Amino acid sequence: MLNKIFLFIIYIRQKIFSSHTWILRNLLYTGKVCSHFPHCSEYWKQCFERYNFLDALKYTMTRIWNCKPSNKIKYDPAFYKVVFFSSSNIWLSFFKKLLDDKRFDVVWIVTMPDAPFWRWKKLKENIVAEEFKKLNQNNFENKEKYIDDLNEIEEIALNGKKIKIFKPKKIKNNDVFYNELKSLNSDYFVVISYWKILPKSILNIPKIWPINIHWSILPKYRWASPIQSVFLNKEKETWITIMYMNEKMDEWDIIKILKFSLTKNDNSKTVIEKFNKFWPSFVADTLWDFAKWKLKRIKQDLNSVTYCGKFEKKDWKISFQNETAESIYSKFQAFYLWPWIYTYWNWKLLKFTAIDIEEWNLQQWKVVFDNWILKIWTKKWNIIVKKVKLEWKKEMTASEFINWYKGFLWTILE
Repeated sequence: MLNKIFLFIIYIRQKIFSSHTWILRNLLYTGKVCSHFPHCSEYWKQCFERYNFLDALKYTMTRIWNCKPSNKIKYDPAFYKVVFFSSSNIWLSFFKKLLDDKRFDVVWIVTMPDAPFWRWKKLKENIVAEEFKKLNQNNFENKEKYIDDLNEIEEIALNGKKIKIFKPKKIKNNDVFYNELKSLNSDYFVVISYWKILPKSILNIPKIWPINIHWSILPKYRWASPIQSVFLNKEKETWITIMYMNEKMDEWDIIKILKFSLTKNDNSKTVIEKFNKFWPSFVADTLWDFAKWKLKRIKQDLNSVTYCGKFEKKDWKISFQNETAESIYSKFQAFYLWPWIYTYWNWKLLKFTAIDIEEWNLQQWKVVFDNWILKIWTKKWNIIVKKVKLEWKKEMTASEFINWYKGFLWTILE
């Protein structure tokens, strides 16, 4: 009700007193007036239409306080249009946050095209599109689908709101993709694990800037595997960096960083769970503050640059003879979410799905099962094995595994 009363007052003001509309304009305003876009009275109207009363009042009062002919911020809308670029389900928590955050309006999702799935080679929908459609199946409705040689576009109605999912097969020299993006009149591109390089022509489209979310403290751990690299290098902290994007990977200025401490019990799964809990609000608030000129750009220290690439199968293979227990445990933390560390036993792949460290040394080459605890000798200290998974078998506890495979106690592991 209060919003409706204020909207009526704003309507009267626009018609009679506003510096950019009618009746008393020439009498009341002789010098410079508001140079904002949208104009203040229109901004107030949008706020009371969109937000609850207290938030609308806060935003309008902030605008009044900062409305001067010399103000730095010219473009200052009541909310910001966002286009998502992502190919990983880590985006979902942030997307849910923005759906409920009236400061933003998600207009598009850009993700990878459908790809052949495993042995049957049937096309499987990208996980981003798949999870988006699961958000509210009762109110989900497919409004429109457009497919050509390079693009697939679906318009989805979710809770009465229309959002497009775009799956371009290529980015460069794709006129349909470029023109569709251009027509959105968006403020932000938010890129989260999209796995494709965006060309300069695309990056120049949003009104404010394309923003990338990177899972480390830049300039450390640029490129593809920052979460795993943090554990492999035995870091005590991990970070989320919000940065400007250019056509190169992870090279431009930093906007803001969120820091997390790490414990011995953390691994790639728990880190992502922490990210999902804290980063959606952090990123949303950062985008808002950045648009309001409250944050300054931070140059990356080029003397501190490190890189991390893609991993291969040999990277998560462990050697009890050549590695310490600490090194093996770091790999376990890094590759816990996928695909787990492994070695070979009886010509079969043996994965370790739950382990710990014991700071004590067994005799060389020993595999011991003592008091229901399975211990394996390493170059320094021991690994305590809690759960394992033998190739083509289900996951077992250490005691279950020894009951089935007693010969494991007499083996010499690589």
